[in-house]
Amino acid sequence: MLRRPLLPTLAAAALALTACGGSDAPTGTVTPAPAPPPVVSTVASVVVTTALDTLEAYDAVQLRATVRDAQGNALTDRAVRWTSSNPAVATVDAATGVLTGVDRGTVTVTATSEGTSGTASRVVVIRYRSMTAGSMHACDIASGGIVWCWGLNGREGRLGGSTLGETVQSSAPVRLPGEQRYVQISSYSATTCGVTREADVYCWGYNGWGMLGNGTSAPHSYTPVLVSGGLKFRQVSVGSDFVCALTTAGKVHCWGDNGDDNFGTTTPRYSTTPVPGAQGMTFASLTAGSDYACGLTDAGAAFCWGWSGVGNLGDGARPTMGNTSIATPNAVVGGHAFRSLSASSSVTCGVTTAGQGLCWGRGASNRLGTGSTGEFSVPGVVLGGHAFRSIAVGYGATCGIATDASLWCWGSGELGQLGQVVPGTAAQPVRVGGGVTASEVSPANVAGGFGSFTCAVAADRLTSWCWGRNDVGQLGNGTTTAATASNATPSVVVGQKPLP
Repeated sequence: MLRRPLLPTLAAAALALTACGGSDAPTGTVTPAPAPPPVVSTVASVVVTTALDTLEAYDAVQLRATVRDAQGNALTDRAVRWTSSNPAVATVDAATGVLTGVDRGTVTVTATSEGTSGTASRVVVIRYRSMTAGSMHACDIASGGIVWCWGLNGREGRLGGSTLGETVQSSAPVRLPGEQRYVQISSYSATTCGVTREADVYCWGYNGWGMLGNGTSAPHSYTPVLVSGGLKFRQVSVGSDFVCALTTAGKVHCWGDNGDDNFGTTTPRYSTTPVPGAQGMTFASLTAGSDYACGLTDAGAAFCWGWSGVGNLGDGARPTMGNTSIATPNAVVGGHAFRSLSASSSVTCGVTTAGQGLCWGRGASNRLGTGSTGEFSVPGVVLGGHAFRSIAVGYGATCGIATDASLWCWGSGELGQLGQVVPGTAAQPVRVGGGVTASEVSPANVAGGFGSFTCAVAADRLTSWCWGRNDVGQLGNGTTTAATASNATPSVVVGQKPLP
């Protein structure tokens, strides 16, 4: 009988397969199908955002762009490229979106991602600060720390112009040469000094008695020169023949003529480089007058030193009209707490922490505003009941900015320097015309008609005005008038006006 062979076991079958080259047979592992590619959303909108609508020239702001898909979902992984419609007004970094102001105007910024764009417009403005008027010229600081000057350049180069001569002038602002950027400037007569962002002091113009402070005896320099000594300063104030500056530590250093102990020391009698002054006292601010100076402490106490013939030190001593000088800082009497001081030609004024205006010194031409024209060494109250923010003293006129930014002047007004038609003098403050509101004001500070003009920066710092004498273009309005002409209406300094 024939028999059917038994079926091989599974193991035997596996061996048989192996023997027959079956190594590629399935092992029982399943390979999954590849995942479908992710869905990539398309950019549907780009919106430019920033907290600022207005940008100051030379300032920078970070712009941001919000990128969304058609469902409104934010897309955070998309590249954005930036462009500016007018790089002369503002530039923008193509990759980072940092917008930097260049010049006044309006600019449109565009952000583009994957062919979709969004835009935003920004207004770039230029602001002005630290106004100062010398004898026949004025200067201020524009955005970016750039100094502009106008009026008489003269033989000294007081505008920073390289063409020198008795009658060389400019009735429109001239940019001061050099790459320095300034935070504060001060002028007296034909010399101007400024503090830079790096806390250095540079001076230009007349160098009599070494007022430029760089250790040289050159008669002048139209190019700003660095004051020697390596000190760091936070404020400078120019007097008639000397300069004092306050270091970042609050110490006074002076240079130039010290013939009236106006350094706050008896020696040296003059110096072409900074020397310590004010007996080593520490101050929060200082102001230089014609031949004396005053300092204000952190607590608001006022001290003055130097020539004291007409009560200008405010120390209560009887005015002598003689050659009296005091090298030790004397406290201004009355126990007042001041927030600001201003000294000029024999007159000192201050504003208390309560906003009261006080003046002392020589009251000729009603410059004290107290209704008295004599000499007074005790502070007197400025008439009118105004609450002041600051007061600035010039040679013939004094001006104060009230807490509401209204501008008031008193003293000589024959050439319109009070901002009103005043044939003689104003014994108490009169409102400057033209609707001017101000953040800073500076009456010119040299004797005679040369000092018969005033300049101010608007309350919003977008405009500068000047009024008064204009025979050498010291009003900066692009014109000149006869030396005897009265220009009582404030006029805009050329180019220093906001966009319409």
